[in-house]
Amino acid sequence: MPAVCERYGLESGTGDEAFSSKKQYVMKRLEKLSDEKVFKIAKSVVEDFPDDKLQAAIEVVEKEGHLVSDLTRHHLAEALNEWPLAGKRDLLDMLRKHWPSIDQTGSAYRFGETVADDIYRHAVRNDDMPNAEILALAELFTCSQAKLFHFLQDVVDPIRRDSEEQERIVAKLNPILRRDGYYLSPSRRVSGYPAYSVLETTATGVQPADELISQVLISFDESGVHAAWQKALDRRSSDPEGAITAAKTLLETVCKHVIDEAAGSYGPNDDLPKLYNTAATCLNLSPSQHAEPLFKSILGNCQSIVGNLAGLRNKLGDSHGQGKRHVKPQARHAELAVNLAGSMAMFLVSTWNALKSQRSQSDLTG
Repeated sequence: MPAVCERYGLESGTGDEAFSSKKQYVMKRLEKLSDEKVFKIAKSVVEDFPDDKLQAAIEVVEKEGHLVSDLTRHHLAEALNEWPLAGKRDLLDMLRKHWPSIDQTGSAYRFGETVADDIYRHAVRNDDMPNAEILALAELFTCSQAKLFHFLQDVVDPIRRDSEEQERIVAKLNPILRRDGYYLSPSRRVSGYPAYSVLETTATGVQPADELISQVLISFDESGVHAAWQKALDRRSSDPEGAITAAKTLLETVCKHVIDEAAGSYGPNDDLPKLYNTAATCLNLSPSQHAEPLFKSILGNCQSIVGNLAGLRNKLGDSHGQGKRHVKPQARHAELAVNLAGSMAMFLVSTWNALKSQRSQSDLTG
């Protein structure tokens, strides 16, 4: 004990003193230090001797309140009810990886058994325990935030799921995580498949406009439009061609939703420029619907942006075969396309929301 304490910068002492009470031996020395030094020692100790309770305590101080709430943890667990928790892999192996204590913690239902036995009986042999309940037994609601994030990253690991299922889960979880300032983002690729990390929305490289657009699109249609936006965001750096295609898909999706909401119509072969013109007419955003030259010019430029985005996708996107002289887009090209598409999508959605609000007020006063 004295040698270990000295390694972390604590005063030396005798073996006999430590033998009488290890706790008192350590506390006596920590009490003499500043809070800053104690915190530094705690971080060093948890690196050498991982302990989730100590990690959680460190997070409370280090994050200064920037922690996901208990409500968010419950919403995340409930959102995962839609998919097999471990994907194509073994459920208990996955849970033991993050919470080995399930083999030591007593059963909530049967004397002499463990939490692992409960999960095996109700989630492996039978299918009568939702994922949220499994995660409650595994202590997801009380574990450190670091462990929570490691678990979420594992849920969407490419070893467990194909890319389509990864994207659906991320699209479901990100609106929940973003409420507390975090999101899942592709951080690397494994054999061509994306592997995700939980990042802070205020971290370097995350643009404030991304968050503003996300909030507007979530309010319109979380499962469809926002999923298309998230796909475009996620691919900007790792897959510029895919990001450009996703940006066009985002605008097509928004236009179709607006037209559907406005009881308009479109054909199965309508391209993006035609879809946009139809949606713009539904929203009174067509240049021909305005007499003021400045408005006509601005709205005409919006049409040009959408048309050029469609052309950019055909030229640089990944949806068509390319010849020998194909120009490969860079991340900056993808970022331009995604940002333009996001801004136009937000403009359309905000206009539709404003029109709905005006109509509701008219109905109330009518």
